[in-house]
Amino acid sequence: MVNVWRTFAMDDMRQRYRRSVLGLLWIVLSYATFVLAVTFFFGAFTRASPSEFVTYVAVGYAAFMFLMANIQDGCTVFVQSSTWIKSVSMPLSIHVYRSIFRSLFTFVLNMAVALAAIIAFGWRPEMTAFLCLPALAIYLVNAVAAQYLLGLVAARFRDITHLIGSVTRILIFLTPILWVHEEQTGARALVADLNPLTHYIEIFRAPLLGDTPRLISWAVVLGVTLALWVAATLAGTHMRRRLPYWV
Repeated sequence: MVNVWRTFAMDDMRQRYRRSVLGLLWIVLSYATFVLAVTFFFGAFTRASPSEFVTYVAVGYAAFMFLMANIQDGCTVFVQSSTWIKSVSMPLSIHVYRSIFRSLFTFVLNMAVALAAIIAFGWRPEMTAFLCLPALAIYLVNAVAAQYLLGLVAARFRDITHLIGSVTRILIFLTPILWVHEEQTGARALVADLNPLTHYIEIFRAPLLGDTPRLISWAVVLGVTLALWVAATLAGTHMRRRLPYWV
């Protein structure tokens, strides 16, 4: 089964950049352009040094893109696979893993660029950096539940896709990517802490910056993870059999 969804995912990537001169390099170029632009224009508004801010933005944006990709793709994961769902009997998880593999592939490319850039700025990994590995595992566990849940709900209620699209457009401004979380106070700090994405990014980025994530961040992430899996299980129990009629 692994070969099935992996083959599907790689075919999706080839089709997306078919007949493009640069091909998959567009993923790297898009990411690198954004990071350079943000550090150039927003670097003047932070107390962090240029090298610290580049690291902060590069790692944070790569994690943010991975999280957003799984939320947005989750809304269409079953709708886009309607032909397969209607004609072939296969586990729905294949379509979910196929979608996650695509976003993970992009994430790996972006992180390779991020690590190369921040090493050039003098970054050296510390022992705390290995704490990003449990965070990545949590990302993948969340991605499965989120895509399965959103895929079912959005197939039944198509307005969910448009709602999620509208919300995700403003999340980059509410999440500490363009600005440093530790520099915010008052209402801005409160809004940041109420945003679950802040905590998701912190558990991955903080170890790479040589810091230890706050316990509250891990508590929020684990709580959301549990809620997602409960919701996904309930949705699967009541909705999966009707999915072929909705797509």
